[in-house]
Amino acid sequence: MKKTLLTLTFALGGILAFGQSPLEPTDTTNSAPMIDFLKEEAARQADTLITDWPDEYLDTVKIEYTKKLNDYSMIGFNYGVTFTGMQFSPSHSQTRDLVPGHYALTFTHYEKMFNYLPYFGWTIGIEYGHEGYHFKENKETGQTYEFFKEKSRSIKMDVVEVPFMMQIHKDGLHSKVYAGLGIYGGYRLAVERFGPNVESAYAKNWYDTDIRWDYGFRGGAGFALIFEPFEFHINAQLRYGMSSIFTPNSLFPEGSGYEEQNKVYYRYAYPLDIIISAGVHIHLGKRFGTTNADLKRQAKEIVYGSKNR
Repeated sequence: MKKTLLTLTFALGGILAFGQSPLEPTDTTNSAPMIDFLKEEAARQADTLITDWPDEYLDTVKIEYTKKLNDYSMIGFNYGVTFTGMQFSPSHSQTRDLVPGHYALTFTHYEKMFNYLPYFGWTIGIEYGHEGYHFKENKETGQTYEFFKEKSRSIKMDVVEVPFMMQIHKDGLHSKVYAGLGIYGGYRLAVERFGPNVESAYAKNWYDTDIRWDYGFRGGAGFALIFEPFEFHINAQLRYGMSSIFTPNSLFPEGSGYEEQNKVYYRYAYPLDIIISAGVHIHLGKRFGTTNADLKRQAKEIVYGSKNR
C-alpha cells in the first residue's frame, strides 16, 4: 500500500515537472483529467492507510513490551521470629520455642552474570536474634531430661551475627521470588537457663566450658511485592551452627563406671534454627530504565564516538 502511494506521488510529481517545457507553452487541456485522477487516487490511498483496519482487528493486536533489568542495590530492615532448636549428641527429644525479636539490617546487590543473566546477587548484613533448646517431658516417666552439668531443661541465648549469602532471583514488574545460601559468623551475647535444678549462679551466666563464638551455614527463600522504590519481603531461613554451645567432650567422666559409653557418644550441641521474617527494602538505583551511568555512557559516545579516545 505504501508502494502504491509512493508510485502515485512520484507519477504526479513527474507529470507536474515535465508536463511543460520552460521554452514553449504546453497545452494542459489533455493532461488535466489525468492530474485530477492521480490527485484523487493519492487522497484515497492515503485515507485507506488510516481507515482500512477495523477497530475489532486493532483490539486484537498485541504489542510486546519488555523492560531491561538493571544492576541495582537496596538496603532493608527485617523483623521476625526464631523457632529455636539444637542438634544434640546423644540425641534428646525437643520442642521448638517460638522466640520473637529477630532484627536484621541488610545490604543487597543484584548484578548480571557475564553482563547478560540477570538472576544473581549477594546480601550482607548484621542481625540480632536467638538460639536455644527446650527438652520435652517424657510422658511415660513424667521426667524431663537435664544436662549432666548445666542441669537446664531449656535455654535461651541472645546472639549477634553477620551473614553473607549468595542469591538467585527472578524479577517481575511488581514481584520477585528469590533463594539464597551462605555463611555467617556471630557472637553469643547473653544466656538464660531454665529448670528447677539450675544453679542460681549460672542461671544467667556462662560456664568456662561454654563457647560464645558462633559460625555456620544458612539458606532460605522468599517472596517480594515491589512498588518502586520499595520492596516488601517475606522469607524463611534455616540456620545451622557449626560451633557447639559448649566444649565438645565425653558424656561420662572417668570413674563414673560408664566410660565405655564414651566410645559411642560424644557430647555436643549445634544450633539448628528456623527464622521467619518480613521486611521493607528501598532501592538505591533504578531497577528498570535508563540510569545515570547509562546517560553518562551515551554522552561519551556522542562526544567521543563509540570508542573512547
